[in-house]
Amino acid sequence: MTIKKCKICNETLENVFNAREMMFGTRKEFPYAQCSNCQTIQILEIPKDIASYYPDYYYSFKQYIPPITGSKAILKRLLKKYRIKKHGHEILEQLRPLNILPNQRILDIGCGRGKLICEMFNYGYKNIQGVDRFIPQEYQYGHNVKVLKNDLSELKNNNYDLLMMHHVFEHMEEPMSELAKAYKLLKNNGYLMIRIPVVNNAWSVYHRDWVQLDAPRHFFIHTEKSISIMAEKVGFTVADVVYDSNSMQFWGSELYKKDIPLINEVSKEFIKPEDFFSPSEIAGYEQSAKELNYNNKGDQAIFYLQKKVH
Repeated sequence: MTIKKCKICNETLENVFNAREMMFGTRKEFPYAQCSNCQTIQILEIPKDIASYYPDYYYSFKQYIPPITGSKAILKRLLKKYRIKKHGHEILEQLRPLNILPNQRILDIGCGRGKLICEMFNYGYKNIQGVDRFIPQEYQYGHNVKVLKNDLSELKNNNYDLLMMHHVFEHMEEPMSELAKAYKLLKNNGYLMIRIPVVNNAWSVYHRDWVQLDAPRHFFIHTEKSISIMAEKVGFTVADVVYDSNSMQFWGSELYKKDIPLINEVSKEFIKPEDFFSPSEIAGYEQSAKELNYNNKGDQAIFYLQKKVH
């Protein structure tokens, strides 16, 4: 039997297990393993028919695209409103540590049809585009807001102040290669913001029923250590890590334990947790998620990587 090696750190893969496809409830099993060193969980063989696990009703294909307003920048007003109300504009809070200015060049990688870049343009970020090599064609929304159908290697180097990957990196077959491409695209002192599921407390509790395994769509579920290893190899500095997990790590995993998919098999829509759990249970899950995030043990995190060329 051939000993499998980790694609991140080249150490031995152990803890081989089968994870079920449960978002759509096919219940087909796929072999995964965990690295003995960096603790990354990775799929052992990517299905040849992987596209079939992204049906037309996959959530990112059903994005509502807000109309581009073209109005004057409202970023300061939105930030002030956010400080007062503490809700409403999640992306603004995620970008706050980076002090990104409205005229700086931003690229959202793996953005689908571009819902987020349209929202951010309306928030005041006027120099923003997206890229996704898997979209059927390029999307143009006016005011130079568009989604390019390109590989990262085809874009201009040293051209961006901020790159974003919102729950995209875990779907990448060659994460180190994609990270290196992203590094080249950034200007010196630019940032790459990566939002991903991470191996943490929920994995310890739920194992193969952990909702964020999302077999076979998630090829890698990373750890702080694996991101640090890749960042160092490519040349990035890990500027900060912020945990942003939510209650879904509990209720989604509890549903999987009961063999209940996330997508209703008749309506093809996401199930509602309130149909399965009481308000007090959901509130408890939300509080537990906050506590895990505070202790850096949530099952999602935002990694802020900076390109620093001396």
